Amino acid sequence: MSSKAKRRIVLVVGEASGDLLGSALIEELNQRFSEVEFVGIGGPLMIAQGFDSWYRMSELSVMGYVEVIKKLPKLICIRSSLIRRILRYQPDLVVGIDAPDFNLFLERSVRKSGVPVVHLVSPSIWAWRYERIHKIRESVDRMLVLFPFEEEIYKREGIPVSYVGHPLADQIELVVDRFRYRDELGFTVNQKLVALLPGSRRSELKQHLDLMLDAAELIKSKYPDVRFAIPLINEDTVAFSRGYMSQRRKDLIDEIQFVSANTQNVLKAADLAIIASGTATLEALLCECPMVVTYKVSQLTAWLMRRRARTTFVSLPNIIANEHLVDEFIQERARSHMLADAVISLFGQPEKLAGMRTRFREIKKTLRVGSAIRSADVIQKFVGMNE
Repeated sequence: MSSKAKRRIVLVVGEASGDLLGSALIEELNQRFSEVEFVGIGGPLMIAQGFDSWYRMSELSVMGYVEVIKKLPKLICIRSSLIRRILRYQPDLVVGIDAPDFNLFLERSVRKSGVPVVHLVSPSIWAWRYERIHKIRESVDRMLVLFPFEEEIYKREGIPVSYVGHPLADQIELVVDRFRYRDELGFTVNQKLVALLPGSRRSELKQHLDLMLDAAELIKSKYPDVRFAIPLINEDTVAFSRGYMSQRRKDLIDEIQFVSANTQNVLKAADLAIIASGTATLEALLCECPMVVTYKVSQLTAWLMRRRARTTFVSLPNIIANEHLVDEFIQERARSHMLADAVISLFGQPEKLAGMRTRFREIKKTLRVGSAIRSADVIQKFVGMNE
């Protein structure tokens, strides 16, 4: 194949955070090379960059053991069909982005057929299910990791690895002007503003909306002038949440400002956030938004996950820092009065809030290394694009 021939790159993404990573990578590669084609499974951000999504990304967005089991036949069918289509397509490279339970099997299958594989975002083997390291060794030619501590794990295991940092850290300004974003969203400087982030999946919304709204009521009883904003991924999710609240929480629906597709600006404007554990906690850290973290899953899922847990912490800010930066209220401790008490306590400690923002900024500097550029450098070597 000549250096000018069109390269074919398959990307497989399972949720919104991966869509963000994939879109940043596609944008960088498109700036470097004109003769490259991106196909596979991706979300709206990737599609806006010219990506051809063969299946809907939402089909892969499932969280938890029990939830996956319910959808397993459909996921297996999609994966089998996708593997066959990839092998017919004969790509130069497959890039799996996160979604390890779906992607590692797919990657191992196509790699056995001679297609090189790069995986972006390490599975959380440092938190639980470390035994997956053996599947990873069989599935990838190189692992691209987002956090510095992950690089040492793969080096120790003899798996080719590159630390690429996190693209969100590159995109979000190093010093956030909170009052600028308050003005843009229509909040005043002196208003207390709490962001509520229940998650992006409908299962997460159902688990966390009532919990967070109950906490909001308790916070409002202490601070009557406090304002609340719920940033959600798109208008469909806003409509679902409004409908859910209109059936269950009509008393609060007028107290909440819903914001579509503008999560970062809400986090940059807020004094505090109550966040369902996941990528949103990292986003809040990078936006310098102090937070308390919560999460609930089914009892069976919680039991299975705890049996295989390897870390003291659940939230990414605490895991990255390897220290207790933010309070975590998980499963049995995911109670509205505990969340409200934590927020009220932080409001009474402005020096602690300021210290949290300073620590967040220090962490942001370590992740701000040009992630898309580093990832594209690796991919360029794999597919031999030398224009």
